[in-house]
Amino acid sequence: MAGTVPLIKNSYALLFGPAICLYNAKLSMNMRSLTSDPRPNNLLFVNYSQDDIIFGFQEKVREAIFQADQEYHTQVLFLITSCLQEIVGEDFDACIDEIRPSVKAKLLTIHTENFTCEGAAPGVENMFKSLFELMKEQPQEERTANILGLWTSTARKTELVRLLGGKGVRIKNVIPSYCTPSELEEAPGVQLNIVLDQYGLPLARMMKKKFGTNYIYCRKPYHPDSIKEWYQNIASALNVDLPVEVADLKKKTEAQQEKARAALSGMTCAVFGTSGRPFDLAHLLANIGIEPRAMLLQTIQPEDRPDIQSLLNAGVDPIVFRGDNSLQNEELLAELSPDISVGAFERSSSGGLKYK
Repeated sequence: MAGTVPLIKNSYALLFGPAICLYNAKLSMNMRSLTSDPRPNNLLFVNYSQDDIIFGFQEKVREAIFQADQEYHTQVLFLITSCLQEIVGEDFDACIDEIRPSVKAKLLTIHTENFTCEGAAPGVENMFKSLFELMKEQPQEERTANILGLWTSTARKTELVRLLGGKGVRIKNVIPSYCTPSELEEAPGVQLNIVLDQYGLPLARMMKKKFGTNYIYCRKPYHPDSIKEWYQNIASALNVDLPVEVADLKKKTEAQQEKARAALSGMTCAVFGTSGRPFDLAHLLANIGIEPRAMLLQTIQPEDRPDIQSLLNAGVDPIVFRGDNSLQNEELLAELSPDISVGAFERSSSGGLKYK
């Protein structure tokens, strides 16, 4: 959540929780600030004390919202709960509804009841769904699309956006990558929502139900054959032709694969924190001679099954584990001793991993 909400322009976020939860959010933002893709610093923290837990949060919540509204004059104010607040069960929504008419900012509540599962999926999905409150009925425009589930400052420079733009398809929103509240208001007026991961799928379904906005669910692939099929599905949904451009890109990619195979064949790897289709990535790595020994995943999706079977059919069977216990992760990686790590997480390891 800490890395997602800052991507919405003209917004601030109030995070309500105990010190440990707020510390983790702040640490995440600090680590992100050291990368090539830092996030804007628009997070405000409201710490719950033991007295707040016993006697109630509502007064502190009201004071924090009024202060943020008066000091920052933001268009949108995200109100993000923590697991503690969800477990205690205080009526957070009723508190917000009571003060909503007195606040200039649009208040969007995000419940993060992540204690109900083994990952952070509920909070991220609720962030997407909260954006629905900014949207309004729009006339739908041909050859336009939104992309849901792309987190990067360079979203509009990606290959997908470039290829579709070359066919006259205008990308109106890349959600949540640096779109404004006014742009989100117009989001329903597109021909198609292109959903790149499972987190954006509930929002796409809500937009389809209320506004009639069609969508295609196509998680980000990695293997050239998978990418070709992915482009074919998107092009068909938008009624455009991309075979020549995709064939040319596939040929260039396969040439790059041969160079990678010459340099990396015989190495072993661990796969961390990848979005889209992680087992498709493992298949790609295996094809260039890198043995995937371990994969860190939060959740295996039902649509991962064909990719898992393809990987097993190729004779590749890595250890798949969760990322909840850092110490155990380090012990496992030290035992497996992979040569490189592929993915979004930058983790030091007693196993001497090199990171890509």
